[in-house]
Amino acid sequence: MRISKILLFSALAFSATACYNYAKFLAQERGMLARVAASNSQAEQKLDSLLASGVRVMETALKPINPVKGGKLVAQYYDQNERAMETIVAQVNGEFNRMSLLDQGIFTASVVRKPYARQFADLYPKFKKKYNQVKTAAKFIGFFAKAFGKLGKLVALLG
Repeated sequence: MRISKILLFSALAFSATACYNYAKFLAQERGMLARVAASNSQAEQKLDSLLASGVRVMETALKPINPVKGGKLVAQYYDQNERAMETIVAQVNGEFNRMSLLDQGIFTASVVRKPYARQFADLYPKFKKKYNQVKTAAKFIGFFAKAFGKLGKLVALLG
């Protein structure tokens, strides 16, 4: 009886710690994305930050064995950061569209060589496969599938 109480307490403590860590993780990502969206940084730096955040959330969501828990994390991340993510993408796409075709190619080649872009390209198919059936993660998957417009088409050509 005493061992079962200890195990139950340990499980509850672990669960509370995991929830706290997810809440802290989400708050850090929300703050970072809001700062990036409001900053006057260059498009490449903003895109790097967005991709880095996407990589972190996918890595975190791929850890739980239960896709429902990971799906809830992704849904919270997306709901909290949708506005900032869309602002960043609009700013990057706006700057990208003002570039000449040659500058667009240089920009795209530079982005493709970044470590976060490679990590994102490696993780996204695994993430999509695991979470494609989880409705809560569908918005996040859809966002990155359509977000990059012209840039995404160039990346696909280079990829």
